[in-house]
Amino acid sequence: MSQKKVVCHGALCKCQHGDIPDTLTVLSQQKNYINDSAGSQKLIATDKELGMPFQAKTFGQCKLQPTGSSFKPCMPAITKWDGVFEKTQLKANQGYPLLEDSKATCAIAGAPCVEITFHGQTAGASAQNAANADEELMSQVLPINVKEIDAISPYDSISVTDEDTEHQECNAGEPTPASKKIIGSCYYYKWRFKNFMERHDNEYCEHDPPDYYYGTMREIVGGYGIVDGFREWWTPSLEEEMGKEKLQEYTRKQGTFKPVPSKSYGYKYCVRFTNVLMPKLSPQGKKWLADAKKYLQKYMEEGLIEKNFTSLHNTSFNERYGFDKEENITSFYTDIELRNDEFRDFAFATHPDAYLDAGLTSIPIADKMKVTMTPDFKEWGSGATWEQAFIVMEEQIDHWYEQAEKGVQEAQEVIENAIEEAEDYLEVFNEARNLWERANQFLDKYRGMPWLE
Repeated sequence: MSQKKVVCHGALCKCQHGDIPDTLTVLSQQKNYINDSAGSQKLIATDKELGMPFQAKTFGQCKLQPTGSSFKPCMPAITKWDGVFEKTQLKANQGYPLLEDSKATCAIAGAPCVEITFHGQTAGASAQNAANADEELMSQVLPINVKEIDAISPYDSISVTDEDTEHQECNAGEPTPASKKIIGSCYYYKWRFKNFMERHDNEYCEHDPPDYYYGTMREIVGGYGIVDGFREWWTPSLEEEMGKEKLQEYTRKQGTFKPVPSKSYGYKYCVRFTNVLMPKLSPQGKKWLADAKKYLQKYMEEGLIEKNFTSLHNTSFNERYGFDKEENITSFYTDIELRNDEFRDFAFATHPDAYLDAGLTSIPIADKMKVTMTPDFKEWGSGATWEQAFIVMEEQIDHWYEQAEKGVQEAQEVIENAIEEAEDYLEVFNEARNLWERANQFLDKYRGMPWLE
């Protein structure tokens, strides 16, 4: 290959140990673009795209992790990229651009196994293309003089634009520390959401808060769009459990929005655990749950305010973001609220620590079963959800094996039930994903039509 293309947001990737491709999403920087005259879409991908920098966050089933007659769901854990463009380093994140033949190492494989099948750039006509065109033939096809085309080819060189030259900055301040009075309460997540909105309340800001707090921000347009309709089918409403939430409207340049608490995780499950689960637990189980809620929010504050949370039990989370170096920890938590996927990964990583530090392994077996059945894993099909669940399960198994034979038998039943549920879920998820991909392919031919502008 005479000239390698630089990779950008939207590139297609595949893992040699998976069975479906996924789309690369650039989360490490929001300033440097390529192959996009408007400077608003094609963010340059760099070797800082670590962890789960993919749209669906899975390559299907991982052939390196067999379980029974199938395989565990793939949970990408990118630790580094090889074959990057070392002659250029972006100021935005100190990263080196990825090239179309760059390869990523996954923590599961321990070797380069993820490759780029399409770099993400789209070609446009250049001046050289026009010069080489047959003028008589082209004049019959196009109502323009092709010799007058004087556009720069997107492949002639690496072109970087800085969004600061076109957009005013939001200038929101750092997250405010939460009062100790609300630590351990469900109101904490609602307060975190409100704090974000207050800090980002200016005419230039288009940032949305992490959906983990209080749900996604849905535009009020008089009905659901096709994407929201799909999600409503996939995720049953939980409004009854939460009570009648009084939702504030937020008006911005791009429209009027309301949060959707049933699409959250922190607030939704705090309410469910408190209102639905706690009354069913033993006194020991109730104490565990109260302590676990405090730990969850304490660790979240460590990341947001102190910029210094590392997981004791979820070591793969630490590895994904290079937390062996202190400067990487501070960098990761800086503006973490503006990177929704990485924020969710961080929030999930606090769960094993909180549950286990609160004493989950020591509560009665009946309470453990009730805790296990409370989260609706079918709602959040991300690898991070399963990752934290399996970490807790491994710690629980070790605890059971230290007990009597009865405990071991109970552990085996829980494991078998979990595997069966995971296999059923994966089958449903893959069917839904295939249908959604088909729908997107069908809609592709209508996108960009003048009447949709």
